Amino acid sequence: MKLVDRMRLSIRRRAGHVVLRSELAGLGSASQVSDALRTLQRDGDLVRLGSGVYAKARRDVQTRTVRPAADFQTLAREAAAKLHMTPGSAASGHTAPIARSNNGNIVLDTGHRRLSRKLALGERRVSYINDRTRAKVAPASDRRLVIPATNVAEFVRDLASRHQVSYSPTMSDQWAETVTKLAGDPVRTGPVQDLLVALQRAGKLSTAEMTTLLVNYLRERKQRVRSI
Repeated sequence: MKLVDRMRLSIRRRAGHVVLRSELAGLGSASQVSDALRTLQRDGDLVRLGSGVYAKARRDVQTRTVRPAADFQTLAREAAAKLHMTPGSAASGHTAPIARSNNGNIVLDTGHRRLSRKLALGERRVSYINDRTRAKVAPASDRRLVIPATNVAEFVRDLASRHQVSYSPTMSDQWAETVTKLAGDPVRTGPVQDLLVALQRAGKLSTAEMTTLLVNYLRERKQRVRSI
């Protein structure tokens, strides 16, 4: 059996959606594995997320378009766990919160770790926030905004009320939601996330402040679910 066929079989048998080059390295020499990975990408079995990181994919029979087997948020979370990029344990499934910005990019909270590894799918990217950058968030204006780690939802609602800001979906929001749904990438938003977007659009929050509040909100919500 050719190496590319053995790798294809190995990939199909693996659980999950993300495949690391290191998991396939033992099947052949470095150059052979590289050639086989290029073939698998060309055939639509894999898409590349970053250096040594791939996602299982499939080719649409009618359009011949190659699509990953899962949405970008799922792939980012699984890749982060496999690469031990978060404070959580891949074995336990306790990964750090992941926030989605309004442009479809992903923000990954890495705790005390500082990372610069590039992960992307098309135009969407993964960026990182850690304890150090979170503590140095620049204010959106001359006032200094103290970012809370608890009761974040109440803080966001109070901030929006004080500035008389409410969320109204724009045409671009509706278009982006329709596109992501058609692409099979479910949109996960809520009232707090919408208010954060509205506050940023109104100039009451910087992008960094909005991202930090969103990550803190998701982290707090996840901790509450675990405690139930």
